[in-house]
Parts: sequence; C-alpha cells; structure tokens
Amino acid sequence: MAVNSTSPGTKKITCVICLEEFEWNERDAYRRESSGPAVRITLPPRDSAKWGAEVQSAVLRCPNEVNRVPHYFPVDFVLYERPVVIGFVGTTMAGKTCLLAAMSGEIDRQRLTPRGLRTVPVNLTEHYRYRTEVVDPFFDEGLAPPHTNRRELVSYTDAVLITTDDGRTFPLVFFDAAGEQLRGLQQDSMALRFLQRVDGLIFVVDPDLIGDGSGRAGTSILDDPTFGATIAGLRFRPMRGGRLQLPAAIAITKSDTLRFTAPVDRWLSRPTPANADREAIRQESQDAYAFLHQRRATAWLAPVDRFQWCTLHFVSASGASYLKSDGTPGAGRFVRPARPRRVLEPIMALLAMIEEHTTHAQGD
Repeated sequence: MAVNSTSPGTKKITCVICLEEFEWNERDAYRRESSGPAVRITLPPRDSAKWGAEVQSAVLRCPNEVNRVPHYFPVDFVLYERPVVIGFVGTTMAGKTCLLAAMSGEIDRQRLTPRGLRTVPVNLTEHYRYRTEVVDPFFDEGLAPPHTNRRELVSYTDAVLITTDDGRTFPLVFFDAAGEQLRGLQQDSMALRFLQRVDGLIFVVDPDLIGDGSGRAGTSILDDPTFGATIAGLRFRPMRGGRLQLPAAIAITKSDTLRFTAPVDRWLSRPTPANADREAIRQESQDAYAFLHQRRATAWLAPVDRFQWCTLHFVSASGASYLKSDGTPGAGRFVRPARPRRVLEPIMALLAMIEEHTTHAQGD
C-alpha cells in the first residue's frame, strides 16, 4: 500500500478531498491561520527535532482547484500507508447519512479498539465540525442528520487514522455519493475519479422500499438507480471472470424496524465479535441474501453478482423510530437518542477483504 515515487525527491499522493493525484516534494506545505489566506511554509527534514511540531498543523494545497477555489488537506494523510477510501452508495432516504454518523460516532467511542484497531481523527478541524453539527446531536438528542442540498455527486465526509496491532497505520476515508444524482456521474470528473480510486463500497439498502415476503411489494420502486450507475461507472476497473476485483458490502439499514423478524432478530441480538469472524460474516451474508431474495428485492442484490467479494449485513444506525418532518413538534428527530447496532460490521468486513485482496495482489 506504499505510495509510488515518480521522480527523484518526490512521491505521488492523492488529495483526499477531490481524489486528484499529484506529486509532492515532501517539503512544500501551507499553514492556515485563524483569518486570512493560507501561508506557504517549508517543512524541516524528517530527522529534525522540529519535524513533529511543524507537521501537525501543516496542510497541502491540491493543484486541482474546484470551481477555481483552492482546497487543502492535512499532511497526515500522506505520511503513512496509502489511504483506504470507502464509498457509500444509496438513495437519499435509505438511511445513508444516519449510517455514516453512527459509524463515525462509534469509531470516536473507540468501538474498534477491542477489535485490534486504534483510531484518531486525521483532520481535527473538519472532524470536530462534523461531530458537533451531525454526530453529537444524533447520539445525544436523537436529531436526524441534515440532508445537505449539495451539487457535488461525491464528497468527502470524514476520516480517521487507523493503527493495527501489527503496527500498520493508514487513513480510512469516507466518501458519500449524493443519492439519486449519481446517475449523472458520467459527466462529473470528480465522481469518475472516485470510482477509479475507491478501495471498497458500501451499498445501502432501505428495507422500507421492499416487500414483506408475502408477495406484497413495499413501494412501487423496483430498484436503486445509484447501484446501477455506480456499477456501470466501475466497468474499467480490473475484473476476473466478469466480476469486479473490488470489495463491496451491502448494509440493510433500519434493521431495528425488523427486529422481531427472522433472521434479522438473530443478528441484532448477537454480541459484537472481538474481530472479523469470517464464518459469522459468511452466515450473516447468507441470511441477508435470503432475506432480500425472499422479498423479491433482487435488484438490490446486484453487487453480489457483479463483485468478486461482497458481504451482506443487518445494521441499525439509530435503533429508534423516526418522526417525519411534517411541521409537528419534535419532527425531524428520532424518538430517543441514537443506539447503533452492528454499524461497524460492514467496515470490518471491507477492511478484511481489502487486506486479503492486497496480499493476493502483492503475491501475484
């Protein structure tokens, strides 16, 4: 996962905001003051006693100025192993924003530590803003994360620095694909870069849109258009046997609404495993596949057929009923503060698949 050098004294790095690749000489950087433009600085050599203090507040300027507006990201992103980029795909109402908030909150609460992964935020400023505006209100008050009306099809959401028990350190970066708008990705350079750079995908399934197993459909919606658009955009990624060589996971959100339904009840009541239990992942994937297939939700199972590695999971981001935004008191929130269940299982499965895929690729 090391970054490839391109010319003497430089290395190729990836901007975690727009996923543009460029060369960096490991010395030129910027420092953002509380007010005014960023100031250009020169980092000391890594063996200098000043290195640690200087690099903590240093940022890099990406040469790809989106809409002629410069953007910056912390040097921390390029000091370790290659960042692992995870993308979330699904419609706006699938619960994707809540799932992202729940994952971020659980990671901040060190829920990955017992599983051999120590985490710290990479971009403290952006992470603090995301936590105070989205995560904390969700966990503390049950406030639903706001749906942002943005023009970007794909956007950076959050990132953490992960250190494993064997000493590997790498940034884990989350990107959110903007719901139904992703259908226009063929005309969006950022979305196309995302699809060529992403290391793993989480496809979010909304159970409210599917039937109940008795033959009665949930809605008139037959599929999730973002699934097909994403898979089509990946057609130039490496394949084997007609399947994409890219790890994927399907997360069935809002599973708390199905907690008395088999086999969902069996998985939501299970304790959190100490590590990535491959046999448990296989069993849950089989149960979740059967659950969707029985309800004729075969369109949402497309990733299973199109990806070489794909797991399926029952997750609950809020663990509570949602009060719709209809103007009544308390609308736009859940009936109680968030109590996530199994939201980190898709991440653990993806990281295990990515590591296995990387090991096999290096062996080849």
